[in-house]
Order: sequence, then structure tokens, then C-alpha cells
Amino acid sequence: MKRLFLTVLLLASVLSLHAQSWFNVGSYNVRYDSSSDKARGDGWDSRSQKIFDLVNYERWEIFGAQELLHNQLEDLLAGLDNYDYIGVGRNDGDKKGEYAPIFYRKDRIRCLDKGWFWISETPDVVASKGWDANQCRICTWGKFEDKSTKWKFWLFNVHLDHRGVVARREGCKLILSKIKEMCGDEPYILTGDFNVDQNNEIFDILTSSGMLVDTYTAAKHRMCHNGTINRFLADFGTESRIDHIFVSPQFRTHEYGVLTHNYWTPVEITPEMQARIDAGAEDVVCYKARMISDHYPVVARVELPRLRAPQDWAQYGRYEQKNKEVTKKPKAVFMGDSITDNWYRFDQDFFTDNNYLGRGISGQVTAQMLARFRTDVINHKPEYVVILAGTNDIAMNQGYVSLDHIFENIVSMAELAKANKIKVVLGSILPADRYSWSWEISSERAVESIREINDRLQAYAKANGHRYADYFSVMDDGNRAMKVEYQKDPVHPNLEGYKVMEEVIQKILK
Repeated sequence: MKRLFLTVLLLASVLSLHAQSWFNVGSYNVRYDSSSDKARGDGWDSRSQKIFDLVNYERWEIFGAQELLHNQLEDLLAGLDNYDYIGVGRNDGDKKGEYAPIFYRKDRIRCLDKGWFWISETPDVVASKGWDANQCRICTWGKFEDKSTKWKFWLFNVHLDHRGVVARREGCKLILSKIKEMCGDEPYILTGDFNVDQNNEIFDILTSSGMLVDTYTAAKHRMCHNGTINRFLADFGTESRIDHIFVSPQFRTHEYGVLTHNYWTPVEITPEMQARIDAGAEDVVCYKARMISDHYPVVARVELPRLRAPQDWAQYGRYEQKNKEVTKKPKAVFMGDSITDNWYRFDQDFFTDNNYLGRGISGQVTAQMLARFRTDVINHKPEYVVILAGTNDIAMNQGYVSLDHIFENIVSMAELAKANKIKVVLGSILPADRYSWSWEISSERAVESIREINDRLQAYAKANGHRYADYFSVMDDGNRAMKVEYQKDPVHPNLEGYKVMEEVIQKILK
């Protein structure tokens, strides 16, 4: 009996430790305290208790908030159970103007360090307004420790400008540089209202950097039946997600949700309504649905990296579960970066209808693809592998790499495939005259590097009996840039662009 008791106790402690390795991260634009909102019935005095109830019920371990004024901050501290915060008002570095604070549960999380910087050319200057911004904007950061596991991570929280396109673009670059400078190899999270959605070029600056993973994209399960804005309208529908949670590659995202909670307030019953009620009518609405904020909160359930485990540099974990679920030998595996990743997202039917597997990971360079080539390609024993790689190497996502090394990494993947009796299709790098997330790469360098790699790939394919998918020629606008009608941004195709690429590859695979 004693031995059984000890076994049960040990099992319970292991399960408890495993449960503690997961935690919920939130991002919530709660809307500032506005007199015009109050006149419309959506004032802070009406909404605040609902926000307290929502957060206390959800019990996010940590979350970034946006648009809080000081009185709202004090209300939240009083209304939330066992939370503390870091942050300052953006207008004076103290209590004036909107905060972009980070709230965390004191029983679970310890703040080790904290600070903030302004989204401008002079980030250390209080209340500095950057580029074409309409208002000064602030980013709050903190270094935190999980009390039970002693794992450490960083969180950055920001609200980018609602008008300044340049300010948003340069602000994202500034945040990336700060993360790289401050965090080193430690895990980090970025939350906020970015005022750009998932289809915007500025969003791609973050996701194509190789530093950040969009939790919506990475989540195994999603509850996301609307975008993240509602404009205080209960029936407002959109696919636009402008509030985001990004994590560093070490994290695993299990669930993601946009929480579309609302509350109800009574409406004045007019004589006409009363007459219908008295007559037995059942369709008389006596309550009005109201939104808790003009944004919905976003939440992601993530898992902390295991203690002392090395960083998953090649991101083996991205397709670990999906690889286990493959039961049918695929016709082809598409190996690549964000272009391949988005291809599956934009046109999933192309893959499922043709028995193709998509194994693209946003931001990856050829060395990372080579490292996971056996796991994500060879082990599936496909008839073909379609390799589309190299553009992120040119953009220096992982630092400088020579064109020789880019070519050699792709050749190594081809040789591995051939040794395992897998037919090889080498895809040309798509035309691109600039990399928005890598401003160090000039237009001339971009187009010349792409030209040289493509020439070498085509020659290698011909000499070794491989097929060459010439996407470049059909996507080129004549100036070595992608045709505008085919681009989501200068590097990534839109759906129409992918349809053109599908015509090219199907002539080979069919």
C-alpha cells in the first residue's frame, strides 16, 4: 500500500509539472475611456466590470493590453484577482496618455526586469513620435520567470499607429532589432494591436523574419470565427485580424482563440412593443447585445520550452504531429519556406485533391530545410519532392551565407532524395526586387543573387536528370520583380500567383 501511495504521489507531481509547462497568453485592446462611447451606451463605466469578469474567468497567466488610460489601469488592478502590471503612460513616461501595459498573475509569474521604448527614430526619448505617425506610440517589455519551473521568457507589448504606414513598417523593424538585441537565445512573445491584418506586407515583415511565429498559423486547434475588431457592433463580421500574438520558434502553440463575448442591456419598451407583447408576440426583442470593447481579445495556449533543452532551430516540432497523422504515401512533398507555407494556406484543395503534402515553414533558410529533410520528406517516401528554397538565405534571415552555400544546401537535399529513390523537382526562386524585412539587401543584390542561383539550379537539374520548375519566367514583370497582379507583397504570391505556379508544377507532376 505504501509503495502504491508513493507511485500515485509521484505520478501526480509529474502530471502537475507537465500542466504547468502550458500557459495562456492574451492580447486585448480594451478601448480607452471615451465620453462619446458613453453617450452611445458603450462607456467604460458600463463595460469595465465585464472585462474584469472575462479576465478573472479566463485566468490568462499573462497578457498585453492596449489603449488603457490611468483611471482604467487603476480600475483593472482593483477588479482583477491577483494580477500585477508593468507599463507607463506614453505621453510622459509616467501617467499621462495611453498605456500598453503587461498584466501577469502574481501567483504564477515573477517579473525580473522591465522597461519601455517609443516607436520612433529616437526610441529612448520620452513621447517621441516616429516617421509619419499620428500619435506617439510605446512598446512595453518585461523579462519574466515562471515560479514553478523557473523557466524565463520575455514579453513585448505594443500598439502601433493607426494612420502612419511608414511608422508601422519601421516600428516592426525596430521591435525586431530590440528583441534580437535584448533576448539573445531566450524565448520571447510579442503581443499587440498592430493595426495591420494577416494580409498586409507589414505583417510579413514579422512572420518572414525567422524570429517570430504567428500563433494563429501554428496552433493545432483554433476557435476563430471572426476577426479581432467589431466597432461595438454585435453583427459586425470580418476576417481581418489586426491584434496578434507572436512567439519565438522555441514555443509550441496548442490552441488559439478570438473570444467574441458580449453582454446584454435592456432597451426601452415602446407602446408599440408593449402592444405586441400583450398580444402574445414572441419576436419582440427587449435586450440589446453590446460588445465589451471595440476589439475582441486574442488568446493563445502555448507551451514553454523544456528546461535545458536546446532551441528547436530547424523547427522539427512544426510538423511533428502532422507527420504522425499521414497514413497514405504522398504523390509529392513540397519543401520550402513561407512561400510554400502560404501556398497550402491559400489553396489547400490543390494539396489535398492531388495527394500532395505541404512542408513549408515561414522564415526558414536552406540549412534549416536540409536539417529537417529526412523527417519532413524522406520518411514519407513520396514519388516526388518539390524544393523551393533560397530566397530567405539571400535576405540573410539567419545572417550572411554565400551563394555557393545556398546552392550546395539545395544540392544536398536533391542528393538525399535521389539516394532514397525520390524524384526531384527544383523550383526557381521567385522574382523579388526587395525584401521589406531586410533593408540591408539592395534591389540590385536581390535580383542578381536570384538570377545566379536560378541559373545554377537549372544547369544542375539538366546535368543530373532532375526536373526544373521555372516559376520565375511566368511571374517576372520584365524587370526581375514579381508581377503586381500575382503578388501579396514583393516576395510572396497571392492566390492568383499560386494558380500560375500550379500550372507550371502540374505539367511536371502529372
